[in-house]
Amino acid sequence: MDERGAGPVAWHVLEGVPAGSEETPGLLRGLVALGHRQKSWLRLEDRLGWNRDTPLFAHTVTHLLALLPQLDDRRLVQVLDFLARRGHGACRSPVGVHRAAYEVFTRAWPHVLPLVGHRAPGVRIGAAWVLRSIRCTDPAVLGALRERAAVEDDPTALVSQLLAVGEAAQDREWLRPWLEHTHPLVALAAARGVLARGGAHPAAAGPASVDPAGGAAGRAVARGLAAAGKQRLPDVPWWSLGHERDKCFVELSAPHPHASAALVEATAGHQRAELRRVAVLAAGARLRYWRDPAPELWETVAAGLDDEREVASASVEVLAGGGTAAAPCADRLVRHVERSGGAAVAGDADLALRALVGMDDDRAADWYAARLGRFWFNTPAPLPARWAPRLLPVFRRHLADGGGRPDTTARILRTLALWGPAAAPAVPELVALLGTPAARAAAEALGAIGPAAATRKSRRGLAVLVTAEPGPGRHPWHGGAQTAAWAYWRLTGDPEPALRVCGAAARAGLGQPVLRHLADLGPQAAPYADAVRPLLTCPGAWSRVGAAEAWWRITGDAAPAVAALLPQLAPLARHTTTPLVLRTVRILGAVGSPAAAALPALHEVTSSSRRYGSMPADEELDRAARQALTAIAPTPTPTRARGTGPEADRP
Repeated sequence: MDERGAGPVAWHVLEGVPAGSEETPGLLRGLVALGHRQKSWLRLEDRLGWNRDTPLFAHTVTHLLALLPQLDDRRLVQVLDFLARRGHGACRSPVGVHRAAYEVFTRAWPHVLPLVGHRAPGVRIGAAWVLRSIRCTDPAVLGALRERAAVEDDPTALVSQLLAVGEAAQDREWLRPWLEHTHPLVALAAARGVLARGGAHPAAAGPASVDPAGGAAGRAVARGLAAAGKQRLPDVPWWSLGHERDKCFVELSAPHPHASAALVEATAGHQRAELRRVAVLAAGARLRYWRDPAPELWETVAAGLDDEREVASASVEVLAGGGTAAAPCADRLVRHVERSGGAAVAGDADLALRALVGMDDDRAADWYAARLGRFWFNTPAPLPARWAPRLLPVFRRHLADGGGRPDTTARILRTLALWGPAAAPAVPELVALLGTPAARAAAEALGAIGPAAATRKSRRGLAVLVTAEPGPGRHPWHGGAQTAAWAYWRLTGDPEPALRVCGAAARAGLGQPVLRHLADLGPQAAPYADAVRPLLTCPGAWSRVGAAEAWWRITGDAAPAVAALLPQLAPLARHTTTPLVLRTVRILGAVGSPAAAALPALHEVTSSSRRYGSMPADEELDRAARQALTAIAPTPTPTRARGTGPEADRP
């Protein structure tokens, strides 16, 4: 090959080669020249780096692939390692700036396939690793990998081959015998392939159903992790799989109840703390994936609170995402925090507080007050209004101080808005915020409190905010005017400012939050219905959902609203949920019987044995779906028992 075009692609037609890269052809030639191989490779690897979005990178990889038959064993190992690591990222998507590299790597397998049976184990390891990284599923490649694995005498090469087959084919039956291999990392590689495909809940096949492959895979994972100890899995060929290895394998086992049960059983009583930690993580992953109560798994999680620090921390992490399902563990969690120094100083007290709030445990109220304002403080679950008498004094002091963290102030204002009339004692502090950057959130809280917040100062403050000129760089409709106008109506009953400001904003084509305010106004906003109707098909899913609710509440015409809402349920088919999905379900329930087209999707949610996202999100979705079903179809409709839905029948 030379600079004038010998090789797969002519260098002289390459566009966009950066200045200073003219030496690349010479470096490629040096890979096959005695005395220059190592120096040339080191220089070439350094020049290419990880920048896959340049024409030079794709062009050079093309030449490297063509050179493979001419390279010595050491250079083959180095080049295959390079191709495997770069190919992993380049083959993620066929679009974007990596398109040229994607095309080169996805067509690379004919060059790599002959090396699967190479005499040198390092080359065989690299060849299988490259084929896995580029996600090759060609039957010829899979056949060659299986044939070589049957006679492979090098454990690391066998691991690489099993990982490649498991990634591409997910052939459980072929991988199953390897689960009992004497080398623990070989069995671990086979287990990864067996677990890569989604599992089925035991209820799909009856209480006595068994999954020998799943149980063997769980035990193989335990053996492999025990063999690896506290170290990461070997970089070659586990790279891209070794990071967070424990969580990777416990998440893989979660869809397979028998595999996760075997993994928990094999590690729960292990003498090494890092394996007992795996048991806690595996139990948590299983509980997050399936909806059945599984009290024995919750016991595994709770028992970890009394274990060594790394195990106890894993238990607190699981409980923090457990929602109300974790409530039976509350007492042991409180004792753990008290042993660690109490809510004010315990190292994992923030996570423990998040867990107690999610459990709806009243002991969290005092903890919340003690930790309010800390840097990492965050509790996604809403605080119940019954905590208002205990927390309002703390909240009011923080709002009156004015020198606290803005994120803490925003969190307090969101909570006061959720509490509504229960937050009425905080009205003086909220009114004082109407002239600050927190004005919009303060107006939201005042509006949620309603007539109980109607004082002369609050009315005057909101009226001023409604008519205030926007600040520098702000759109005329921003700055809190819409929310202030809505809050003024909520306090006084006078809809004129809200109709004028929010209606004008709707005519300007704005979405959130004006649509929510117009929806609250209901038929009073009828003069602006014509501005809401086009927003049912506007860009932005949140605006479409807001427009659907506003249109229905203003006009009572459900059909266009339901047509706009139903597509927003699409994530449910992937067993995921989002705040927008949850809001859509609630609006459909409010619409009632005209939303009957949503019944199949809602029935699927309530009868599914799988969770939709995290445990708290799934619990909230399940409640909303059941309420919506009752509102849409009050007559009881037969509902499948959990564990018998379509997703439970998948092999």
